[in-house]
Amino acid sequence: MSQETVPVEPHETLYVPMRRRSTRQYVTTPEGTRELHIYFGVKELTLDEPDLISFGEALLEHDQFMAGSATAWSVGEPYPWERVRELLEALLAEELLSREAPKPSSEGQLLRRFLESEARRAAPSEPLWWNPDCPRVMERLVGQPLELGFLETVLPAYRLAHPALDAEGRHVGEMSVFPDAMRMKLPTERRTCPYPGSRYREEAPMNLTALKSMTRHWKPVLRAVLAVREEFLRHHPLLPDGRWRLGDLHALSYVVLALPSLLLMRANAPVPNGMLDPVLSSLFRVTDGVRMVTSYLLLLLEGPVPYDTPTTAAELLRVTEQANLYLSTRGVCAGPPHMVEDFFATLLEGKPVTGAPIPPAAWEAELPAAMDYGLLGLQLYSLQSTHWSRMCHAYDVIHTALLEVEEEPGGVLGRLRAHVERDWQLVQLSGLHHATPRALTEAAFSEMYARAQRGRRGFREGAPQHLRDAFTPAGDEVDGNARLRLRELMRSRAGAPSGARGDVLDAVADAVAEFLALERSALRVLEGTQRQVNALLQRPHPARKLSGADLSLGHRLRIGTTRMRPYLLDVLREELGITVENTEDATRCGLASS
Repeated sequence: MSQETVPVEPHETLYVPMRRRSTRQYVTTPEGTRELHIYFGVKELTLDEPDLISFGEALLEHDQFMAGSATAWSVGEPYPWERVRELLEALLAEELLSREAPKPSSEGQLLRRFLESEARRAAPSEPLWWNPDCPRVMERLVGQPLELGFLETVLPAYRLAHPALDAEGRHVGEMSVFPDAMRMKLPTERRTCPYPGSRYREEAPMNLTALKSMTRHWKPVLRAVLAVREEFLRHHPLLPDGRWRLGDLHALSYVVLALPSLLLMRANAPVPNGMLDPVLSSLFRVTDGVRMVTSYLLLLLEGPVPYDTPTTAAELLRVTEQANLYLSTRGVCAGPPHMVEDFFATLLEGKPVTGAPIPPAAWEAELPAAMDYGLLGLQLYSLQSTHWSRMCHAYDVIHTALLEVEEEPGGVLGRLRAHVERDWQLVQLSGLHHATPRALTEAAFSEMYARAQRGRRGFREGAPQHLRDAFTPAGDEVDGNARLRLRELMRSRAGAPSGARGDVLDAVADAVAEFLALERSALRVLEGTQRQVNALLQRPHPARKLSGADLSLGHRLRIGTTRMRPYLLDVLREELGITVENTEDATRCGLASS
């Protein structure tokens, strides 16, 4: 019989298998009552009856207990056994309790499985780096070259420095390098995480090599944090009560990540790959966690947290634990709790760094440029993400249209439907398959885009740019011609269908044409922002126009990851042999050469 169906008896021994991975939070409701929320990984236990708070507190003090003893976990009279039994049976049903003793996990087994997976992984035998080898590297990764002057438009700014090697021979992104195909196999000491909380004995190990480097450079890292923080606050002041705006903290993380990226990516005297100061690579790794937590909150699909929400170090720590943000598919955060708390206090509260003062680092002169680079990168990321959201809208329209008519498998509509259905599953994983989350995330990116302009040199308060303008088609002759041409090509490839089948193909063609019109508008703004990046880095802007095919490389780099993104125009090319070339000036549709 299952745990759910066998009544609990007082003499039974019960186990709390996830006690070491639990975290707690006390919440006061608007009515003034006190609740205890206990988090076991992704599961949450809420005790909203005041007299049960002591029950929850006692539960977290036991690895095992006799069921009947839980009646004494109250602060006053013992709980009635019937009430306790009901609670225990509910916890058993949710697998927060167990009748069987947890089997001790073997650290050796966990590491062996991970190392076996690493041994099978294909990896480059020589360092791959973007500057100045972007065309060669991109062609190796996705089969299509890309000029270095378009890289920030294709790859999110916070990932640019990932594959670079620092002076200790470590990737800046360590295990999180993106694209993973640029991650070499480097000697790395690993172990299962011993820290209590959400990452306790997680199967993916923590990186001791990176932790040891971080520890060696810890005080210089904290001093660097204070230097970037001071530069940022010159342009983005704190709230009157001294707290951070959540969105500003997210933008600050971009600026911190931009500092080593700027030194590596600039055209004039770039830091050579393999020579980056380990202080800056450690700074990048620890700050990327702040970017992830703040981004998670700002872009929650069920309701993004507003940009101006006051944020504290304690709140950041709580969210990190409860949302399991210490964990990833490639490992867990190796930072001991006291170092994480120290870093958050330094970044958010300006906690001074003890010890003798040290001379300013040479890179401190680059802080104004790093501000510009980070904020331009955040604008590009907002544009890239909104472009993806608009593509999801087009998928939504096409997916709905293709469900309206039946056709034999193997026919044109059948092939289109099968391909779109595969893509639609990936769209669903992104959470942007409904209009409401798309609208919410686009509003969040619009706010990020607007705020990122402030603090950049040359910004004029009276002439701000708006994200919505970047996705406002001109509605000119190009749009009409593209729509008619797509209809013509799709009907011809389907054998000139009539009736409902023809109407569905027209609906698909119209949805693609509408997306292409939006993309043309976005390409204009993306290229204009990229031009500012290139001027900042003192490198030439590409002679040709940025294209939709360039943007597709960002999708192709994700192939094989847990967050793959389909590319809409692949549907037409692969199923109908229709090709599309899209730039800000023109949309050209044709048939692929045989």
